[in-house]
Amino acid sequence: MQKDNAETRYVELALPLALDMTLTYAVPESLRDRAAVGMRALAPVQSRVTLGVIVGVSAECAREAVRPIIDLPDDRPIFDEAMLRLCKWVSEYYCCSWGEALACALPAALKTRPRIRYHLVEAALGTGRFSERQRRIIAALHARGPLTAGQLAKVGGGQALSNTLTALVKRGILRSERVFRDGGESILKETRVRLNLDATPDAEALMVMQRRAPRQAAVYLDMLHSEHECAATTLYGRHNINRSVLRALEAKGLIHCFESELYRVPDMTEDALALAKHELNSQQQATYTAVCNTLAERRYRTFLLRGITGSGKTEVYLQIIEAALAQGRDAIMLVPEISLTPQTVGRFYARFQQDIAVLHSGLSDGERYDAWRRAHEGKVRIVVGARSAVFAPLPDVGIIVVDEEHDNSYKQNETPRYHARDVAIVRARKNNAVCVLGSATPSVESYYNSESEKSVRLELLQRATNGVLPEVTLIDMRREQIENPGQLVLSPILEEAVRQRVAAKEQVILLLNRRGFAPVVLCPLCGWVAQCEDCQVSLTYHSAGSVLRCHYCSATRSKPEVCDHCGFNPLIYLGLGTQKAEDYLLRTFSDARVERMDADTTSGKGGHAKILGRFANGQIDILIGTQMLAKGHDYPGVTLVGVINADAGLTLPDFRAAEQAFQLLTQVSGRAGRGDRPGQVFIQTYRPKHYAIQAAAAHDYEGFYKQEIAYRRDAGYPPFRRMVNFMIESGDPIRAQRESMRLRRIACEQIEALDYKGLALLGPAPASIRRVKKMYRWNFAIMSRSAARINAVARAVRDAFTTACPGNQVKLKIDLDPYGMF
Repeated sequence: MQKDNAETRYVELALPLALDMTLTYAVPESLRDRAAVGMRALAPVQSRVTLGVIVGVSAECAREAVRPIIDLPDDRPIFDEAMLRLCKWVSEYYCCSWGEALACALPAALKTRPRIRYHLVEAALGTGRFSERQRRIIAALHARGPLTAGQLAKVGGGQALSNTLTALVKRGILRSERVFRDGGESILKETRVRLNLDATPDAEALMVMQRRAPRQAAVYLDMLHSEHECAATTLYGRHNINRSVLRALEAKGLIHCFESELYRVPDMTEDALALAKHELNSQQQATYTAVCNTLAERRYRTFLLRGITGSGKTEVYLQIIEAALAQGRDAIMLVPEISLTPQTVGRFYARFQQDIAVLHSGLSDGERYDAWRRAHEGKVRIVVGARSAVFAPLPDVGIIVVDEEHDNSYKQNETPRYHARDVAIVRARKNNAVCVLGSATPSVESYYNSESEKSVRLELLQRATNGVLPEVTLIDMRREQIENPGQLVLSPILEEAVRQRVAAKEQVILLLNRRGFAPVVLCPLCGWVAQCEDCQVSLTYHSAGSVLRCHYCSATRSKPEVCDHCGFNPLIYLGLGTQKAEDYLLRTFSDARVERMDADTTSGKGGHAKILGRFANGQIDILIGTQMLAKGHDYPGVTLVGVINADAGLTLPDFRAAEQAFQLLTQVSGRAGRGDRPGQVFIQTYRPKHYAIQAAAAHDYEGFYKQEIAYRRDAGYPPFRRMVNFMIESGDPIRAQRESMRLRRIACEQIEALDYKGLALLGPAPASIRRVKKMYRWNFAIMSRSAARINAVARAVRDAFTTACPGNQVKLKIDLDPYGMF
């Protein structure tokens, strides 16, 4: 991509700002031989400096006054043409800037912002008076040399110093410069030691060394008779030595010490069950053949693999990826949850016996940066991860697998609001690669696309172990509540089933999709409810720490002893969360080993892997948790699954509520009976006749789809029409409502100006949770049968609204193909 000096006088930068354009900058002569498309560039934007990406170079510019770029942090491009095109598509489809799309494809270490460093100009110290704070700053700079604003803040007692520093710069006492802290500083290195085999001492010299320098002799003989190269830290620990011993050996020419990059890699434990390649059954073989034929032709195609739970989809993925690697191509494996990553990585690591890069938000910045670098440098050929792994910088992607493609976790909630499944499809198309969407419960949109022949549908309708799907029993909680008044955690039927399984040394999974102890703290006298001051939601009581916590803004307060309004005591703790259910299980099954898995117990690094590791090893009898338990886990010891409250998702004001409830129930039911012993599922519900619950109990995806698609067709919801949601946010409730009405008027004007017919407008209406983090929220949606039209309208409305409503008192968020908008 390098250009001649004459061609790189100017560059086009895509900046990570809400700018629907690129900006032109001049290239200083000293940087012209390096500037290339795909490199980062440090550039001024108004009064600040930011990092952009070069997306174009030219020899001429129509504008006269063009500001120059400041620096180029990279030695070579970090984006190739394929990734630039992919991010361009993301920006165009999801209504964000090209720079914002590029930024989401980079690890945090490569998005570091520049800092300001201050130098003392001693020649200007002659006259003038200084405050005490100014004198401390001057003294620190005189004693220690140039310092950053953060370092000087410590000198000033941790106080903000921006006004003080600005005043000293204006007086000429200080000189400021912007410095860029590149991700290169995040590269971890280690000292390695290599034996010099060309300088082997004779026996006499070795005897002298053993007598005069026994530690040197011990290290040398160790390396001579074992590994000829190892990390210095290994020798330090093994022989209780320090760096001086190695320096002495190096001075004698017996070893060579050198610095080597050390990649931070999360723990990877092999899954022994995945070591051997399993023979495919007829349905698996048909799937494998269909995908591999397309791979061999090096052409794009999307496959929808609908396989019932336990049908062996992962084994098919492994063998398909093996075929892609044999052709010299790379592979990306997407999973929806961090909790699934350890098990998936373990299987891939065992099968392929090679380095695998892992990318997800549960890793440290350093681990993610190293994984990105290894993929970018071609040192790994397989990347496994969550949503962001779809942007992994592999040079020649041949296959992208999206496991559990129906899962909402693939949808990004921040700009750019992309869906990783759809980005994977587009990336495969641009790379002449294959995309495999796998699920036991495909999204309605994906299944509809397969019926419309936009993708090829493949099916696995039998369990790989020749086992059967678990028997599902619906428990009508209306009847149970009459017979057993009070709050029921487990109905007598489910409680007895759990007792039998624990006695038989079998494992149990219980699903309750609500964390905490009690979702409502209520005063029975005056009706007061503990609510979040910043959000329009009740605070959830968490017994761990005895606090009330908001699940939207994470605000906390201590447990109230009396009512805040009338002072009454005691208060009532209503509702059921995973903590309360865990307490009940510990009391009821005192001999069982009970653990809880939710966002509270997995917040630490490796939290998911630790709990699931104990469960896999048989150290947990009953595992209760939220929906993260339902997704893709394979534990043969589980023979019973219980759903404590199946109705929670059905009450959401969302046209996808029934679909999501069906998917959750079907997925969690599939965790039972995956081994030699048959499984059983109990679903506690107050709505046993609901079609989603009936279909889940019958393992009937096609029956559910037939009824759901009919409802969508009648209402005109996706997949029959595309949707864009506009969210207005403001700290003023009146302003939020007023601007949402203005937004609708603008939308009508823009639709009329574009001469579009047949578009449907929904709202505006307040969000179901109207206030979050002190911001009042209103939704307004537009639907159209044409994706191109909905995109054009979204951009026109955004531009017109931004012009009509400048300033920062109102925020407009745009979401194409929204999930959970209400």
